[in-house]
Amino acid sequence: MVTIILPTKNEESCIGVTIERIQELCGHPRIIVVDGHSTDRTVEIADQHGVEVIYDGGRGKGEALRCAFDHVKDDVVFLDVDGTYPLGAIPLILDALVEYDLVIGERMTFDGDSLPRIFLVGDALSRGLFQLLYSSRLDNLSGLRGLKWQAIEKMELESDDFGIETEITAKAVRLGLKVKKIPITYMSRTGSSKFRPVRDGIIVLRAMFRYRFKFLS
Repeated sequence: MVTIILPTKNEESCIGVTIERIQELCGHPRIIVVDGHSTDRTVEIADQHGVEVIYDGGRGKGEALRCAFDHVKDDVVFLDVDGTYPLGAIPLILDALVEYDLVIGERMTFDGDSLPRIFLVGDALSRGLFQLLYSSRLDNLSGLRGLKWQAIEKMELESDDFGIETEITAKAVRLGLKVKKIPITYMSRTGSSKFRPVRDGIIVLRAMFRYRFKFLS
């Protein structure tokens, strides 16, 4: 069984259409919305669509995902609910999870103004440094991924924040897990970004170095 996890915080403009499209594409799978105590109609809309809603502890995206992983104990697909990731890639990720431990929606092209130029530069530098440290060319920041439950257990994830994707990618390489990349186009988001370039960029860098040299049992 595979559960679709949607981390949310004030995503009322996208959550309804996202749930509907996933249900159309995937035959009404189990969907869990893990909400960061939204102050808009996100939870109300999720409830109207009949999906389960749980709440995280408010410490960030990483903590939200770890909360959801502990709750479902299934193979999972997770993605940001902001319109940036192509939902049509989810069935491809589900198929790939039969054989692979980690499936990454690898952002190969960027649609229009989906990322400002300075973010594009930072993204390229992040991937380059990841390749230098881990000898693997992977998108360590993609927010569209599939993970087998056995891989989640092995990773013993710790991040509370935007370092979670880098931690997952780094530990998959370090643990020798089977990784599949599925090329996707990253699209312009709906609403305002919650990513803070300087602070969160430092968090990602710390995660990259930490999990390169941290002993993994």
